[in-house]
Amino acid sequence: MLKNTFSVHIGWGHCDPAKIVFYPNYFIWFDQSAHHLFDKAGANMGDLMNQYGVVGLPIVDAHAEFLYPSKYGDVIEVTSWISEWREKTLIVAHEIHNNERLAVKGIEVRVWAKSHPDDPKRLQAQVIPDSIKACFEL
Repeated sequence: MLKNTFSVHIGWGHCDPAKIVFYPNYFIWFDQSAHHLFDKAGANMGDLMNQYGVVGLPIVDAHAEFLYPSKYGDVIEVTSWISEWREKTLIVAHEIHNNERLAVKGIEVRVWAKSHPDDPKRLQAQVIPDSIKACFEL
């Protein structure tokens, strides 16, 4: 299973007045990590849009569990991988470690989406090609 990890140095702008990470930032890092994962797999979003006609991988569900606080000055490690492939959706799992301690875990459910053929303002879920899934196998 292909995984991607990147580091974030917690800056002042990431924190709330209590000097702990303001929770929406974790979802920003989840999204960044998911895109890094696709890049690492050789399936960056620009190529997917050009080659397969997808409009992106919209998130239809996301949640997180906050297990340990991260604070100003900490360096965290964000690790992401595809935990499940479904016919038209995929689940990206995320773990954030702070000093090797699990601080946050979460998921995003993303849809393989194209413009709806009858109304380009709408999206339509499509079957995820096996060739895309193969990019994430080791």
